[in-house]
Amino acid sequence: MSSMSKRTTKPTVRSKALRIAACLFGAGATITGIILSQSHTESKLFPRREATAQTVPPFDRTETVRTQVPTTLPGRQTFLLIGSDERVQSAGGNSDVLCVVSLDHEHKRIEMLSIPRDTQVAFPDGRYHKINDALAAGGPSLTCRIVESLIGIPIDHYAVTEFDGLVHIVNRLGGLDLDVPRNMYYRTGDKVHGVIRLHKGKQHVNGEQALGFVRFRHDALGDIGRTERQQAFLVALKDQLLRPESLPKLPAIAMDIIHSVNTDAPPLYLGMLIAQSHRLKAYQTIHATLPGSFHDPQSDSPGDLSYWIVNPKEARYVAKQFFVDGIVPKNPIQDPIVTKTWQAPSDVSLNSGADS
Repeated sequence: MSSMSKRTTKPTVRSKALRIAACLFGAGATITGIILSQSHTESKLFPRREATAQTVPPFDRTETVRTQVPTTLPGRQTFLLIGSDERVQSAGGNSDVLCVVSLDHEHKRIEMLSIPRDTQVAFPDGRYHKINDALAAGGPSLTCRIVESLIGIPIDHYAVTEFDGLVHIVNRLGGLDLDVPRNMYYRTGDKVHGVIRLHKGKQHVNGEQALGFVRFRHDALGDIGRTERQQAFLVALKDQLLRPESLPKLPAIAMDIIHSVNTDAPPLYLGMLIAQSHRLKAYQTIHATLPGSFHDPQSDSPGDLSYWIVNPKEARYVAKQFFVDGIVPKNPIQDPIVTKTWQAPSDVSLNSGADS
């Protein structure tokens, strides 16, 4: 054996310190999870209400993919992140943000698929609604069921956060670095977080500004532009969380999540997940928006609403390509004819959960 092969690199003092800190934090986060699990209460119940419905589906029912969703996908943890326009403790709010986030340990990827809030989907009663109505109609559990049916990917846990929780967590981290694509000014009409005011360019933003960044939708692309900014926010949040200087703050952030996020994930599970978060620094991050087309209300159709129309078969095909193969769709915005007549390539199987 040559002297070259025997040579080892001596770890620096900084790398040793970071590894020790990570180990200590891992132990602390796990212990915190165990303690919190003793006082964990069930997720709050969301009463049902009637959502605005569309009775005529955009596709024949025979075209809708009805395959069974697998109960789990090995080697990954998948969450549905739900941003509510009401307080977590309140009922009746719709979802302002819907993003499926999967930690793919096999391929070492963090995958984020945004679903526009105006996506038209079938509810269990057979009628068609906007997907953001699901939170108020049946809570996060119904939202998860509808998303699973839409994309054919099983969801392990949900996490619902409201505006105040997002602001507090960003401020706890000391802010985020974001690239604001345009000047943004809008009065939301809310008593709290009532004004969105951001200038174009790269900048370090606080929690209030970050909230405005993900909420703003008054641009040419409307909801699709907003999903792109929400993805940019999540990437920036991930980058900030994984910086060495954020490591000492993670136990406090874990407590913030427990108190400001409504989730069905046990605190022990969350503690262990956060304890292992330093491993995600090497993971590739990919993000996409579920493709579809805009539908504007028709003046001759009373009660018609604006929707984001997706082809059910295409939704599952895109999700399989994205989560399993890591393929990102190039452009989510389609001509309505393309959406309606879309066909999958013959050499790719859509029905991953169907019998062969």
